[in-house]
Amino acid sequence: MSGPDVVETIKLEPDAGLVKSLGAHHTLESAIADLVDNCLDAGATKIAVRLLTESDRLIQVEVIDNGGGMDAAAADKAMTLGHQREYSDNDLGHFGIGMKASSFGHADVLTVWSSKNGAAPVGRRIRRADFSKDFSCEVLSEDAAGDAEVYRRRVTGAGRGTSVVWSALRGTYRGANPEEARTWMATAERSLRSHLGVTFHRLIAKDVLEIEILVDEMDYADEGIGTPVKPIDPFGYARSGHPDYPKAIVAESGGQRITLHCHIWPPKVDIPGFRINGKPGDRFQGFYIYRNDRLLQVGGWSEVANSSAHRQLARVVLDEETAIGSFLTMNPEKAGLRFEPIFRDALAHAAAKDGTAFDAYLKDAEACYVEGNRRVSQRRPVISPEKGFAPKLRKSIETELPLLRSDSLNLQWTRLPEGEFIDVDFGNSTLWINSRYRHLFAPERGSLNDAPVVKALLFLLTHTVFEGAHLGPKDKDNIALWRAILGAAVEAEEGMRGE
Repeated sequence: MSGPDVVETIKLEPDAGLVKSLGAHHTLESAIADLVDNCLDAGATKIAVRLLTESDRLIQVEVIDNGGGMDAAAADKAMTLGHQREYSDNDLGHFGIGMKASSFGHADVLTVWSSKNGAAPVGRRIRRADFSKDFSCEVLSEDAAGDAEVYRRRVTGAGRGTSVVWSALRGTYRGANPEEARTWMATAERSLRSHLGVTFHRLIAKDVLEIEILVDEMDYADEGIGTPVKPIDPFGYARSGHPDYPKAIVAESGGQRITLHCHIWPPKVDIPGFRINGKPGDRFQGFYIYRNDRLLQVGGWSEVANSSAHRQLARVVLDEETAIGSFLTMNPEKAGLRFEPIFRDALAHAAAKDGTAFDAYLKDAEACYVEGNRRVSQRRPVISPEKGFAPKLRKSIETELPLLRSDSLNLQWTRLPEGEFIDVDFGNSTLWINSRYRHLFAPERGSLNDAPVVKALLFLLTHTVFEGAHLGPKDKDNIALWRAILGAAVEAEEGMRGE
């Protein structure tokens, strides 16, 4: 209601310059995940992510789905900054800026092609430089949109759906070193697979969503076949680390109530799910917030508790829709949430049915970690590595394993019959390797300490034979087994290399 001091009401239109800051906080992984959200809201069950390269450098990103698609009016609204359609309770979209923010965080040109049953196919394109001046959007031809529909059908099996294309990319590898370019691309793909695998793990595991990723040169992408993203369950342990967990701890405040499902991973486990994207599991302790089975936050205590090595087994699930907007506030990138004061107050008084408080849960997780480390079994001493082992390899073995100082093992090359790879000289504590095949593992003229990977594997395989007082029947059988299989393997290796 206007007061007596109001003389006029004016409308302040947003400045198009705000486009320049859109997506500044998006990583490549979070940006593509945001596009996947839009696909899911459109009813997609199959999504193809295509990372297209030229001379091993990423030049175009495509996210193609088999959802319901859009007609011209819907496409115009989708390209409008801040347009908020009527979101259902199951929608992952929330702010009306997701596609624009995720796209302009990484590309200067955003193209959208879409086909909807009963409507002509449509195409729209936004150029960041123009959009940041006057919000202008290009309307693309129906013929071009029809071509995009044919392409979509080839990729997803359905002409209906939407294709989002990023071009004129920013933030990718631009150097001149081809090897660096390939490494950058491989790392980007691995990180993306991991991020999508954990973010959408529930939907993928339920077989309601299939995401595939293709990395290929632009000129050959039409012939490429994507590889499915596998689900990475951050709670995928076989047995709980504590017999009393998982446990539901209920937090209440102001008549609102949420349930925290508190888990404790088993100690000394290092599998995908505990470890994510190759990073150690202790980085992923904390809260896991879900909305409609989409993971919004992957760990972190959000200033409710402190991270520590002793708490690395503790992970807490919160997947109640009512929590967001009251206890928690979601950011536009959907990369973590802000925990409101009401949540912290509620957590201080939260308890399970048996009276367990949240602080007690953290102490149980810490105790489980400490006890797990205490139960670590002592590794059995092994024979000392001697001749043929590179210094770094020898040092690593000595660091990881206690050594039997009474004897040592040599790994050396010698001429053996064709088709044999190793021979055990028990009396001289030597494992002979056939020098006929040395060029396969040490192509640059071998040295005494060459082929460290092969020698490390042979040491781990055979050291127990040399540690006994004599060769027993089981040892002899193992030696025969190793010689047969390794002999066949090295001949196959040579054949595959055309040598």
